[in-house]
Amino acid sequence: MKDIKFDLNYNFLSIDDSILENEIYNRPWGFYKTTFSNPYSQSKIIKINPLGELSLQEHKHREEHWIVIYDIGDVILGESKKKVSTGSYIFIPKGCKHKISNPSETKSLMIAEVQLGEYFGENDIIRYQDIYGRV
Repeated sequence: MKDIKFDLNYNFLSIDDSILENEIYNRPWGFYKTTFSNPYSQSKIIKINPLGELSLQEHKHREEHWIVIYDIGDVILGESKKKVSTGSYIFIPKGCKHKISNPSETKSLMIAEVQLGEYFGENDIIRYQDIYGRV
């Protein structure tokens, strides 16, 4: 596939998905795209829409490493809360409740996620709170 110039407003749904190695998965908070996957790791790019948030969740089979690519976010990690911004790194141990939200009303939040573990399926998500009714 040819390179596409970086643009947060790019219409990824216009891409001919027959030429993609991994699909883009739309979610109520934005989308994610798997960029690499093998038996012991997986990486994703995650876009969180303005005022969007991932559910408060944990995983039993993987740890996650997040790097904020663009803008600012609010993270819950266990019992702590912190603000993150471009360049911030967050380590999420296996079994730790976590969530990231985008407080901006106008800008998307982009993060890179690397998962390490023995299983990376979406059914490893244990949700505790979710503003989209998915608990």
